[in-house]
Amino acid sequence: MRLGISKVICLVSFLFLLFFMFRFVINKKKPAYLLLLFFVPLGFFSAGVHWQAEQSLLTKTVTGEGVILEEGETTSGNQKLTLRCSLEKQGKPCKVYAVWVGEERFQEGERVAFSGEIVPFSKQSYPGGYDEQLYLLTKGYEYKLYPEKIKVTGQDTSLSVRLARARAGVQMVLDRILPAEESGLMQAVLTGDKEKIPEESYTLYSKAGVVHVLCISGLHLSILALYLAFFLEKALGRSKRTSALVTIFAVFSFLLFIKSSPSSYRAALMITVVLLGRAFYRLPDALNTMAIAAFLLLLFQPLYLFHAGFQLSFLTVFGIWFGIGRMERKKKKDRGKFDWLKESLLVSFYASLFSYPAVAYYFSSVSLIGIFANLLIVPLSGLLLGFGLLSVLLGAVCLPVGIFAAGSVYAILQAFKIVCTALVRLPFAYVLVGCPSYLSIVLYYVLLFFVLEYGGRKGSWKVGAVLSAALFCAVFENPLFRKENTIAFLDVGQGDAAVDGAAYLVDGGGKFGQDFGENVGKRIVLPYLEYLGVSALDGAFLSHPDSDHMTGLLEVLETLPTKGLYLSDYAFAENEQTDLLKEMVEKYNIPLYTIKTGDSSLGDKFLCLYPTGASAGTGEENQGSMVLRYSYSDTKVLFTGDITAEEEQQLLEQNISADVLKVAHHGSKYSSDAAFLEKVSPKAAVISCGTNNVYGHPHKEAMERLQKTGAEIFRTDEDGTILVTIGKDGAMNIETMTERKPLYENIKEKLEKS
Repeated sequence: MRLGISKVICLVSFLFLLFFMFRFVINKKKPAYLLLLFFVPLGFFSAGVHWQAEQSLLTKTVTGEGVILEEGETTSGNQKLTLRCSLEKQGKPCKVYAVWVGEERFQEGERVAFSGEIVPFSKQSYPGGYDEQLYLLTKGYEYKLYPEKIKVTGQDTSLSVRLARARAGVQMVLDRILPAEESGLMQAVLTGDKEKIPEESYTLYSKAGVVHVLCISGLHLSILALYLAFFLEKALGRSKRTSALVTIFAVFSFLLFIKSSPSSYRAALMITVVLLGRAFYRLPDALNTMAIAAFLLLLFQPLYLFHAGFQLSFLTVFGIWFGIGRMERKKKKDRGKFDWLKESLLVSFYASLFSYPAVAYYFSSVSLIGIFANLLIVPLSGLLLGFGLLSVLLGAVCLPVGIFAAGSVYAILQAFKIVCTALVRLPFAYVLVGCPSYLSIVLYYVLLFFVLEYGGRKGSWKVGAVLSAALFCAVFENPLFRKENTIAFLDVGQGDAAVDGAAYLVDGGGKFGQDFGENVGKRIVLPYLEYLGVSALDGAFLSHPDSDHMTGLLEVLETLPTKGLYLSDYAFAENEQTDLLKEMVEKYNIPLYTIKTGDSSLGDKFLCLYPTGASAGTGEENQGSMVLRYSYSDTKVLFTGDITAEEEQQLLEQNISADVLKVAHHGSKYSSDAAFLEKVSPKAAVISCGTNNVYGHPHKEAMERLQKTGAEIFRTDEDGTILVTIGKDGAMNIETMTERKPLYENIKEKLEKS
């Protein structure tokens, strides 16, 4: 454990908070709001606590004993286990994330003895990708383990195990009383386990902006607390104080039962503050309640500060509070019949308005229709939760009665599906915006603050000046106006995939043995394109029809509209992959072009240097690999596919000089001929290969030849995704994902150096 004080976080947060609180503390003269200024910075002060695996244990084989707290399945089909255990030579118990690749399956509550290798947490391999390190650290894991042996030694009966078994029992009842899709949805609603939510359902709810109804959020806990308090007071005649204290106990008991998230913790803490005020006949202040919840959460786990759930939860609640406050400040008039609808719409609007930047940052898109979808779906969420709990209780006692009661649950979920499907089909219901920069997010909130506070006032030249300056910065912050372009050599394992920032794709990678639809195109290439805000491809190039270049590209073509697909003019042998390509081109009406030496595509941006034409070659895939020279300003990038030294010799007669060379055939010793490298004379060489691949790429011989050129060598297996940014003046900057550290790591390193 390392304890420190995150001064940077505290300073930035304090200034941000001071800016937004100025009008309340100074203008409104309400000293109670000073509590907010006290609690939130105090919470941020605790953000130096950071757990990290000891370097002495990394890549070391260890032995240990412990209990399986949770079990699940990884995307690759292996079993993942959460262990509370003691490791050899480790004095205290720790929480370990283990990935078991064996065939035997283990259950929650089993005591086990194991041995295996401790490995580092994985980091983001491409911008906008999954950050395993942040996720596992936030969950409290201290180590990641690949067990070589696991032996069951007994059973554990601790509270955590009993709760896990109770969750499994609820899930089993749901599986018996509901169809698979609806059962997966209700397991998320009642237990917090989102692993069984069908991908199609999650996507639909996300696009409709109501995915929060599938999580244990503040909405569910508030409904639960309301149900219980109402029952205690009205049905049992208990006092407000007794009802409040019992409800607080019930909320935290439910929190122990479910798989909790920062949003559910936030809701439980805020509910507790409100109910304590009710118990002692005090009216709590909303801002102070939020501040206390934030302080306690960050005190418990400082890394929540960088968690999407934490940020979205507080931003949404702040938006709701702001919207309610604006309505209360208006002069009271005779309420019309539909005023409740107008007020509900405004609250939903403000909640969305304040959360949009965070939603865009984490999911690269926003749902404009969510404002209306929440009006229709949120009121039914209370019924869904109530009927869901009732159905589980009845199903546990008598299965036929539980199935009958679950009919109401099924009907509500079908209504949700109909509403979401109808709304998502509306124009501009779901907008892919890409991931905004930090500066864009700050400018958004500056604009939002001034528009909401001063937008209706007349004659304020200061407001106009601030808005104009913010708009000016926002416009020129856009890469389209900066005239920069970035080529990303994506880390797709043993394969090739490169994305030009202007929506062009060169190959798409592909992992052998992985099903189509679950390959790197879906898992890596498409998420990166969404991160960029790309909703359609201007062009896609397939160097040759090997699976490690083609499978991911096919997955992208199946999903995104594509203006043109460019193939190598070469007599390739037909196979299952090429047949699938033909079907896809016909199905989605994608214009198909074959190109050869001298053909230029998309102006002079891409120039084909090889092959010479269909009459050449024997049909061997690597020999027909397309070679492209990409030009932007005065900078050139050479894409070489999987050509061998023989094809490289044919290219010596052409102008093949380039600033960046995508090394042929993943660094094979049969490519990267010395004469070829000398003529290319690259400043940087990029090798796309998989970690510990069976081919031994890159080969020692190729690496030695590359090193003699003096080029800086980058490898996706070591550096992750490699980003080459080219300015309008031709200036080039190369950044790797191992260097491009997330915000929380940059802060940590600055603190350690200070």
